[in-house]
Amino acid sequence: MNISRNDNRAYRALTLNNGLKVLLVQDKETTKAAASMAVNAGHFDDPVDRQGLAHFLEHMLFLGTDLYPDSGSFNNYVSQAGGNTNAWTATEHTCYFFDINNQEFEQALTQFSRFFIAPLLNPAETEKERNAIDAEFKLKIKDDSRRIYQAHKETVNPAHPFAKFSVGNCQTLANRETCISDELRTFFNANYQAQWMTLVICANEELDTLQSFAETHFKAIKGNKHLLKPTINEPLYRPQDLNKILHIEPHKHMQKLIVSFAMPNIDDFYRYKTVSFIAHLLGYEGAGSLYSILKEQGWINDLSAGG
Repeated sequence: MNISRNDNRAYRALTLNNGLKVLLVQDKETTKAAASMAVNAGHFDDPVDRQGLAHFLEHMLFLGTDLYPDSGSFNNYVSQAGGNTNAWTATEHTCYFFDINNQEFEQALTQFSRFFIAPLLNPAETEKERNAIDAEFKLKIKDDSRRIYQAHKETVNPAHPFAKFSVGNCQTLANRETCISDELRTFFNANYQAQWMTLVICANEELDTLQSFAETHFKAIKGNKHLLKPTINEPLYRPQDLNKILHIEPHKHMQKLIVSFAMPNIDDFYRYKTVSFIAHLLGYEGAGSLYSILKEQGWINDLSAGG
């Protein structure tokens, strides 16, 4: 593990017997402890006829577990102990995290671990949470950045999972013959497996103590170290999806040009930060840069580049 000479923290990486990857961080100077669980499952994994299910599950995990059945118990505990908690769902990952006063950390970690071991997914909670997701969806309808994102989704290969509707709403998450909680349980069992999760915990405790926390509270997560995530074989763009010009009418006054280049898979170059180098070359603002030339002509107010 490469550590900066300016970093006074101590680290330890390990993998539990169930396949869960863990990074432990000891920070002797911190006044708060924190933990984060990243799950290699996101809206790409939504069933085609249940788009938004991964996002819905993210919401439902906060609403009670076997040992802590009250729907607001974890949020209340963290808040009362001077901390915060939240989560997000992306294309291929869902991430849950919290911070809290050091002395309350293990108790919070105990509650947090049950999200991934035995969530209740109570049918009685689904209607309220479905309405919360629908409200989140409606709030974003006039958000120009989300509208640009959706236009991108609707102009790629429809067989690629990126084309799916990620947020969900009352229609895509409605009950059918049975309550959707049954489908949430099936999705959880299929995708929330230890070998597809990574836990990070940071506190002022000794690394041996943090390792004991991880082993004690997270060893019960079900996993199969030999099971691999299905690969995505569909290309994001077909030939007919390239060389397109899209005109998007914004809600707010905005004049923006986005130039998007389709790139091959960069997984093999991850350690070399290929995209970051390209972004730096295009987004650099010094003398002779693309930004400085366009700015001097009065053609742009701002320029940014990223992958």
